[in-house]
Amino acid sequence: MELYNDRFLPVDSFIRAFALISIAVLTFALTFMVFPFMEWRMHFFQLGIFVSSFLFGPFAGAAVGALSSSYNGLFVIHNPWIIGGNALLGFFTAYLYTRTTPFRAAMGAYAIQLPYLVATDVFLVGMPFAVVAGIVLTLFAENIICAFVAVSMAPHLRAMLSRS
Repeated sequence: MELYNDRFLPVDSFIRAFALISIAVLTFALTFMVFPFMEWRMHFFQLGIFVSSFLFGPFAGAAVGALSSSYNGLFVIHNPWIIGGNALLGFFTAYLYTRTTPFRAAMGAYAIQLPYLVATDVFLVGMPFAVVAGIVLTLFAENIICAFVAVSMAPHLRAMLSRS
């Protein structure tokens, strides 16, 4: 299984390393920005996970996913299992990106993440299933929005970073 092919940019220059670190820092910052929408509390940090996955590959996507959710998972909502779920989201977005369109890759990665999310939240954290169902629906809406934006952004970022 070839995880790194010509679809992903190697982090082989200061500019690309700086870009990946910047994406990770911005994604971390997005975890603290909550946007109320009707009865939902939405956040859009998945955007950074998807962008890093599309640009730099599965391990970069997993790292950005894990790092971006680490503080909130450990210290704010006290659910460390979120870290693994977002790492899965980043890894499988890039992995599926080598086999399908970027939007389908992001949504497929969400589908792969779902059993992990439900199992950890219900059985390990002890959340009621109704609460987890609401989280699943909110994440679905967030991931659709973030995937559309990431699909639009990634080609432009790739073109800029390909010159470095």
